[in-house]
Amino acid sequence: MQDCYIDARRISSKSLKRLCITDFCSFPTKFHIRIFAPGLISLQLDNFDGLTPSLEYMPSLETAYVWLHNSCYDSCHSNRQNCEYEDCSCHAYPVDEGVLLHGLSNAVNLELVGDAYFELFIYRWDLECCPIFDKLKTLSLNEWFTTIDLLCILQHSPVLEVLTLQLGSTEKFVRATGAEEKIEQSFVCSHLKVVNIECRKVDEGVHKILKFLSTCGILRDQISITHTVSVSRSLWVPCLA
Repeated sequence: MQDCYIDARRISSKSLKRLCITDFCSFPTKFHIRIFAPGLISLQLDNFDGLTPSLEYMPSLETAYVWLHNSCYDSCHSNRQNCEYEDCSCHAYPVDEGVLLHGLSNAVNLELVGDAYFELFIYRWDLECCPIFDKLKTLSLNEWFTTIDLLCILQHSPVLEVLTLQLGSTEKFVRATGAEEKIEQSFVCSHLKVVNIECRKVDEGVHKILKFLSTCGILRDQISITHTVSVSRSLWVPCLA
């Protein structure tokens, strides 16, 4: 689906295997469309405007790519649930179930990209529900996350093997505190084989991430650092075939 307005409460199909919603598709701005596709194998959701669709349980999902662009309405300047602004999209957020990550929790390969310059809250608030990614083998993130977010993901991804971090700005990692204290002594990423870090330079923020990964039991020789002039927003090859 490309360049279209989707006016519905729910998208439902038990037989659908592949779904690609991209290139300026528009969703409603007052409620989250629900997507029910239990047979879905691959999902691409990016470059849309309106509120992010709410994904229901997808037990067959293998590969998913989500990019929350700055046209996504799920942002809050107060960066908290139920802020004082009546028209803020945070009031449409389903606190008890989240929006994206529960539906993506069966993915084997997952890429989560967010616009780092807007207070997009979906990923971070969804993580508060502590979804378990018990099949996840490869994961790619850009710099939307904090070390606390990354800790939550690693603790709930027991078979993760390859982690890629695409880092443009690293300011938030310099300011971040407390993640190391939250790590239990028994926690190690036992299945994680490789961490790929893409960054413009190895600055203080990157050093903070390296220290955090070390606290998680990840050895320096498991980590590959690639210097790039500009960090690409995606490893994905659009659109899904």
